[in-house]
Amino acid sequence: INILAERALNSVEQGLLQAPPASLGFKQSKKHDGGGDDDDDDSLSVAERHRHEVENGTHQLETLLCASIDRNFDKFELYVLRNILCVRPQDRDWIRLGHYEGLDLASPQRADAPTEQSVAALRRRLQASQQLNCMLHAERARNGALLGELRALAGGRPQRAVKREETASTAAAEGGSDDVHKDAAPLAFLGDRGDLTEGDAEKPLATTTAFTLSQLQALRALSTSLRNLRPDLMPSEQDPADADGKKGWRRERLEYVEGATKRHLENVRGLELGKNGEVRDGDWQGEGRQLGKGEVEGMEKVVSMLGGERQSSGEQMDES
Repeated sequence: INILAERALNSVEQGLLQAPPASLGFKQSKKHDGGGDDDDDDSLSVAERHRHEVENGTHQLETLLCASIDRNFDKFELYVLRNILCVRPQDRDWIRLGHYEGLDLASPQRADAPTEQSVAALRRRLQASQQLNCMLHAERARNGALLGELRALAGGRPQRAVKREETASTAAAEGGSDDVHKDAAPLAFLGDRGDLTEGDAEKPLATTTAFTLSQLQALRALSTSLRNLRPDLMPSEQDPADADGKKGWRRERLEYVEGATKRHLENVRGLELGKNGEVRDGDWQGEGRQLGKGEVEGMEKVVSMLGGERQSSGEQMDES
């Protein structure tokens, strides 16, 4: 096809070049009809324009023809590949080419094609992920609030002790601010290392002793505050109302709570309680040798058997 097209283009080009320029519309100008050298130049310019126009037109025709041939050949190749050089679906079970080896042509659809079930499962996973994200953000907010409260109790990073070079008046002035800081952060003493940072790993005993001594002051202050609160927390040995022969409200409340608790354990839980609230569980809790639950049950069976025999013998005597 390409050879035939080239021959046709060459024939067209030669025919147009051999044709007189006047037949193609290239005429000499009428200004130089007098003859001479001007007529020769005019004739040469007409011939050059004629040749240039023919070559340009032939080139455009060649480009158009080649493009048309290529486009038609592309269509022909696609048709051949789709309809001739392939195995039709109805012949695939009987014919298999080399380039079809190992291919599964039974299922034309992709295995990973989305379905309604897969889309629904993906949507559920997305909803679960969004819910988990909201829960994690809420948990993060709660943890942040809790950490803020703990940092407020701990008082942040403790400051170093007052330098030895400072005077006693300066230390007394700073004592008031330290008391305010302790009230705002009651657990700030836990982070106070004191002279612990001055220790060395080669002397662990000295380091531990220094840390213990640094905490003694705070522990002594806590112990003093607990001693001051102890009288208010401990119940009095004798209420003022006991002197008149009446029970105080503390004693009445304690007896009521103990009685209600004992009734609940006996009625709801099914426990057997003693006088002082101890669990008896069927064992002998009286004076003398302690008897197990099994021994007590055995003795009860013997007593019931003896009682039954006595009743039967008494009835026989009455009948006689």
